[in-house]
Amino acid sequence: MILENDVLFALLNKKDPNYRVAKAVFEKLMRGELELEISSAALLEMELIYRSRGREDQLQRDVSALAAIPGLKFLPLTPEIVLTAISLRKRFGLSFFDSHYAATSLLTDGRILSFNGRYDDVEGLTRVRPSSII
Repeated sequence: MILENDVLFALLNKKDPNYRVAKAVFEKLMRGELELEISSAALLEMELIYRSRGREDQLQRDVSALAAIPGLKFLPLTPEIVLTAISLRKRFGLSFFDSHYAATSLLTDGRILSFNGRYDDVEGLTRVRPSSII
């Protein structure tokens, strides 16, 4: 199952309304009770956001912490993912990064862990609500 960045960003922001749920998801990951995959596009999205805010030192700490989480596997970006993402943007109007997460999910097990209800409209994709796995 693909971990969408909205869960990660909720964890990184204690003021986020989904912070507690995201924290519980990551606690399960840390205890080895859960295994998730994350798209390489997630790292790029993080890098763009942090850099635009002048927070590259924080980015370095956060990415290092992510890389050390047991049960979190990083998936490479492939031409097939890019082509599928383009198709998803055209067909469902997904954003650039959302289309990459959906494409990665569709080309793996078809499941995405996300708070974002937009994924519910994507044929063949099953959105798993983070609250349902804690």
